[in-house]
Amino acid sequence: MRKFEIPVKSFRRQDDPFGRDDRKKYRCYVHVKSVPSDIPMVTNPRDQNLKTDVAKAIEDSLTSDDMNFYNYNRGLVLSVKSVSYNSGTEMMTFIIEDEEVHGNIDGGHTYKLILKHKAKDVNQYVEFEMMTGVEDVILALAAARNTSVQVDEKSLAELEGKFAPIKDSVGGMSFYNRIAFKQNQYKGQGIRIIDAREVVAILTMFNIEDYSQNVHPTGAFSNKAKILDKYLEDQSPFEKMHNIAPDVFDLYNQIENDLPIAYNENGGRYGSKKFSGYKDGNVVGKVKFGDEEITYKVPDGIIYPVLAAFRALIEEDSQTKMYKWKQDPFEIYRKLRIELASKVIKFSDSVSNNPLSVGKDSNVWDLLHMTVERAI
Repeated sequence: MRKFEIPVKSFRRQDDPFGRDDRKKYRCYVHVKSVPSDIPMVTNPRDQNLKTDVAKAIEDSLTSDDMNFYNYNRGLVLSVKSVSYNSGTEMMTFIIEDEEVHGNIDGGHTYKLILKHKAKDVNQYVEFEMMTGVEDVILALAAARNTSVQVDEKSLAELEGKFAPIKDSVGGMSFYNRIAFKQNQYKGQGIRIIDAREVVAILTMFNIEDYSQNVHPTGAFSNKAKILDKYLEDQSPFEKMHNIAPDVFDLYNQIENDLPIAYNENGGRYGSKKFSGYKDGNVVGKVKFGDEEITYKVPDGIIYPVLAAFRALIEEDSQTKMYKWKQDPFEIYRKLRIELASKVIKFSDSVSNNPLSVGKDSNVWDLLHMTVERAI
């Protein structure tokens, strides 16, 4: 457990609108010199690249000394165990108890840049948003908070018709009418929305022109904005996926539904994992790309490297120039299901059962890819 005590300005608390006592938000401004240097980053799904244009823009704003950084920047979002405030001293105390579910959720680039410059004479404030009681939704929360980048670019891509290869590939599938190809599509309609960027990311994992047995598309999990940029630059590989795309999403559903069962068949106890969402055999949701009910949750960080391993089965047809399967992926999955489940969960165990860490680690992608490749 770690205890942080820092001076803040304009502290306020927001209670949960549904009346859940443990779930609250706290907001305040913190001078960059007072930002702690050791806030855990395990809960942040992105790797921080400080050389990008976005990072440089954040850095320019931070070091401008215009006293407007807190207005221009979205700030830091943290999951914490508890928060308290002393109005007399204007000191805030927050507790980090479990790094698997507590720490930085969003604002990783901002945080790294603040640490880079906090020892210098920078006179700026940054907004802190802290949440309590969100441990059970930490994976979904981290994913949601890290998908806001490139929303307008996605809408522009739809207007320019650049999603045509995707639509041609999955247009006949049952989930097609839930895909949001533009900003705010289906908003307020009570639909289980699938972001078009996720569809692009999943198909990217089967792009054999840019990825190989040694180079893996981990960004499909950790940086969907960058994957979308790459897609918008060149859609040609996706024009070759029409024949395999339906199988890819059916395979995703099968893995999501079956992986916990396969793990349990080998003596494992998937339901004991924090991320499993297991509730005494009760239904906890449906598979992402279908309507089949599930009793265990399987995070994207677990599914993505398993699914991507089946890229080993893809080749280009010499006559049609379209992608095709070397062997039946479902047959190979049935053959390897227990081995794949055991390997990915064992790897998860080695990184404190944190699916975010699993999804970002190229080692597990490589391990699972080799497992499928060896089978053929």
